[in-house]
Amino acid sequence: MLLQALQRQLKAGARVINITSDAGVEPYEGWGGYGSSKAALEQLSHILAAENTTWRVYWVDPGDMRTQMHQEAFPDEDISDRPLPEVTLPFWAWLIHQDPRTVSGIRYEAQGALWEIPA
Repeated sequence: MLLQALQRQLKAGARVINITSDAGVEPYEGWGGYGSSKAALEQLSHILAAENTTWRVYWVDPGDMRTQMHQEAFPDEDISDRPLPEVTLPFWAWLIHQDPRTVSGIRYEAQGALWEIPA
């Protein structure tokens, strides 16, 4: 709804960045609602990129992180080996500052602390 409301104000080269999850492409028992919503976001991202060719549409799976949500999903698991979300900041800066002519409609995956800025 937000993009529908703002679509006339978004200029060519505007970036739409959706945060997705591997739960949107792989089945996880007990994650039906979350996984379904992420699957819908994946499809919406594809459609936005196809229908709005002047925008730069990306969706990013940040991978397992040391967050409260992750801990609540696995309450008996020690997630202290997972990276903190802050390790992803260089990637987000790179993605936001890409040349506006950069190809749109790309899904990025980054796992753990292995955030390598794509060439």
